[in-house]
Amino acid sequence: MNEMKYRRLQELDRSNFEIVKGEPDIRGWDVKNNTGQKVGSVEELILDAKEKKVRYMVVNLDENELKLKPRKVLIPIGLAELDQRHDDVLIPHVTLDHVCQLPDYDKNNLTADVERRISSTFGRTVPLTSAELEEKYAPADKEMKKKIEDDEVDPDFYRHEHYNLDNLYKNRLHEMEPARKNESEYEHGLRLWERRSEGGIMEEKDRVSDTFNDQIDEEGRDKIIRGRRTKYRERRYKEE
Repeated sequence: MNEMKYRRLQELDRSNFEIVKGEPDIRGWDVKNNTGQKVGSVEELILDAKEKKVRYMVVNLDENELKLKPRKVLIPIGLAELDQRHDDVLIPHVTLDHVCQLPDYDKNNLTADVERRISSTFGRTVPLTSAELEEKYAPADKEMKKKIEDDEVDPDFYRHEHYNLDNLYKNRLHEMEPARKNESEYEHGLRLWERRSEGGIMEEKDRVSDTFNDQIDEEGRDKIIRGRRTKYRERRYKEE
């Protein structure tokens, strides 16, 4: 039985959610730094099942052009931007030092402490451990005590540019859902903003069973990932 779908943070493939029709699925896309060098590729998206919003992308550092050790890391989704012309994911504010300091991605260890460590890597001042959070909040704060026990982050944790999904799409606004008749540019932008604010870019899958989630093995998973990369390369490099 797949326990991941019951967690707060979940891999998109192993969840009961999917990308809303019409929104780009960046899984398989190349990830590039501010000089155009390939850092890796987007292997997976990590969503907050409670809020139905993407929080991180899993970046596979294989085939990178920076001589980085092959491994997987989590990068907050607000640090990513779609290239204006090509299907590449840009991380202009992520340095080589940031990538080297990030912990290895472990799908079985998506804890609040790991999230705080990632945030601190990118310069945020946040309590790093549950013990430090307990010191920050008075013992009388029962609600916060329960959140800490349930391995949840501080309520204000995601109210930060690192998790602002609008950053991902800001270079592609011209491709978004067209304006309605007699709708002003402001009203159009507000409607798109409200759509993402209410439900991120996720919607529940329309499926009868969770067979895919429960029975997918690592071999099947690797096949899906390779398939995405192959389709991406075929499409992306036909452009050049």
